[in-house]
Amino acid sequence: MRKKIVIIGCGNVAWHLANQLYKKFDLVVYNHKANAQLTEFKKEFSAHTYSSIKKIIPNAEAYFICVTDSSIASVIKTISLPPASNILICSGNFDLASVKTKLKNISIFYPIQTFSKEDKIKWKDTLVVIDSVSQAAFLKAQSVCMYFSKQLIQLDYQQRLKLHLAAVLVNNFTNALFVEADKMMQAVRKDLNITTLLPLIKQSTKKLKYMSPKAAQTGPAKRKDQVVIEKHLEILKNNKDLKQIYTLLSELISKQQK
Repeated sequence: MRKKIVIIGCGNVAWHLANQLYKKFDLVVYNHKANAQLTEFKKEFSAHTYSSIKKIIPNAEAYFICVTDSSIASVIKTISLPPASNILICSGNFDLASVKTKLKNISIFYPIQTFSKEDKIKWKDTLVVIDSVSQAAFLKAQSVCMYFSKQLIQLDYQQRLKLHLAAVLVNNFTNALFVEADKMMQAVRKDLNITTLLPLIKQSTKKLKYMSPKAAQTGPAKRKDQVVIEKHLEILKNNKDLKQIYTLLSELISKQQK
């Protein structure tokens, strides 16, 4: 008989966890209400699904909590499980010290990755951060996390916060700039879009394998080419927010080169 894994939540992170685990474990997925996403877990992964978190099975190998940070404390308060249960909270920002519970083996499970449902995750290349309330809890978490990646590190809350901030800078903020670049490309010609810039994007990230980010920097701000910068600012004169961002980033690049 296969061991069980419980997943609480049915968003993108929960989906990718299920996709990685369903061939090795029987999945039981809980959500606070019935919805189309929950039904998909049943169809795609043959998971047992429930639209309430008040009665959760007590004998699973691990319990992954995949909900918003603001809902984590409420979920932990609501669920009733044996104290030794292996609880893994999927979050980069949640503070374990804020949890008051009889559960003894609680850990943070934080993969340094971006999760879109349609995308495929290369788990073996993904760094996974674990933060546990005790060494015993860490060992329990580690035994399950190894099914995702062998790249595991322990970080405390403050270290994890800084890592999460760094991840936001390189992922979410750059993606916001991709959105703006996509608009610009389509304004040039309708058959152009962000994919036109993919060779540039790929080369920029490839360089980071053998160069520091500072050494890899190029462009008008690094060269202090004010003529080009002024031309760009003129194009952005009707886009106040992006003009301000362009100016601030140009100043940052200039300072970083000193």
